[in-house]
Amino acid sequence: MEGSNQKFQVQIETGAIMEAELITVVEIDSKEYAVYSIDNQNGTVDILASYVEKDEEGYDKLVNITDPEDKEKISMFIKKLVS
Repeated sequence: MEGSNQKFQVQIETGAIMEAELITVVEIDSKEYAVYSIDNQNGTVDILASYVEKDEEGYDKLVNITDPEDKEKISMFIKKLVS
């Protein structure tokens, strides 16, 4: 899941399918995260993150971050990234 300007679709909390753009993939404490942006079409952009895991065929897939400690670690990374 490398490459600049890589675009893909994600389903957000509301159930809507949105186009996302990959910002970076980072490894923190042996876990890989994708950091990506979603343009809200109203002048704002959301920065989100997901785990990157391999599916049964060996392809990368995004998985919701469920561990509160992992959420905190990637939140701190994103804050440093955008500051």
